[in-house]
Amino acid sequence: MSTEAPTIIPYPLAQWWRRPTADDRPPLYWHIASRAFASAIRIVPAAFRFEFARGVSLLLAPIIKRTSWYGRHESRGINTPAEVALYYALNIMSNGGALFDLKMKVKGSHHLTEALSKAKGTIIVCPHSLLTYVMIRYLHDAGHVPTVLSAAPLVPIYGTRTAVHALQPAANLFIRVRTVLRRGGVVCAMIDESPPNSVRTIQHPTSAGPMFISDSFIKLAKRCGASLVFSCGGLDERQRLVLRFETPAVGIAANERDITESFVRFIATRQGPPRQEVTADRQTRPSVADVETQTQYR
Repeated sequence: MSTEAPTIIPYPLAQWWRRPTADDRPPLYWHIASRAFASAIRIVPAAFRFEFARGVSLLLAPIIKRTSWYGRHESRGINTPAEVALYYALNIMSNGGALFDLKMKVKGSHHLTEALSKAKGTIIVCPHSLLTYVMIRYLHDAGHVPTVLSAAPLVPIYGTRTAVHALQPAANLFIRVRTVLRRGGVVCAMIDESPPNSVRTIQHPTSAGPMFISDSFIKLAKRCGASLVFSCGGLDERQRLVLRFETPAVGIAANERDITESFVRFIATRQGPPRQEVTADRQTRPSVADVETQTQYR
C-alpha cells in the first residue's frame, strides 16, 4: 500500500520551556511544577521513565479528583483521575524533550492490521479519552504515522522529541481527509462532543449519562470505501495502560446510526475482555500485531 506519510518535525522544545505570554497561559505554579517535573524525570533512566510517571500519576490521582479543574475537564465521564494525571505527565515529559519507553497492552490489534492492509485508507475514530493519544506513538513505531485531526497545530509523538502536523478544523477539512484516504493513509479523529456543537451530533444514552456523537467521519468512511476502526486508550483495573482496537460489530455496510451505536457500546466496554490476545515484549520496532509492546528510543 503506497502512502505519503504526514510531516514529522522535531518538537519545538525551547518554546515550551518559556512561559507563554498569551492571556490563557497556565498559572505560574503550574509552569514551575511542570518544568520541575520535566527536569527531574531526566535523572530517571529512559527505560523506567514511563513506569515512574505512571506511579506518580497514581499517587496524585486522589488529589486531582478533589480539584475543581478536574470536574470542569472531565465532563464526558470517560477519564479517571489517574488517567488525567498520566496524560499530563506524558505531555510534560514529551514537551520537555525526555525520551522514554512506552509500555502498554494492545488489544484487538488484528482489527487494525486487517484495516491497514487495504488500499483505500483507514479512519480510526476515538472518544476524548486522553490516553488514546498513545496510539500515535504506536502507529508511528509500526510505520504508519497517522494524520491527526486536532485544534492544536502540532501533536507530539510521545517520547520521541518529534511531532506531527495536525489537520485543524477548516472549511475544506473533509476534502483534505479524502486526499489522505486516496493515498491509503490513516486518519485519526475524536468524534464525541460535549456539549454538542453540530447539527450532525446524535445523542446516545449511556450509564454515565448522554453521549453526543458526530457521525460525519463514519459517513465519510462509507462514501470513500475506507476501513473504519474504533480505538480507545486508558488504564485497566490493574492500572496498566491499555490501547484497544475494534471494528464495528454491525459491519461497515450497516447504516450510520447502527455503526454509531456500536461505537458507543465499544466505549462503554473499553476495559472489557479482548477478542484476541498475543503477548510480545520487544526492544525493537514493533509490529501492529503485537499486543504488549515496549518501544525504546536511545
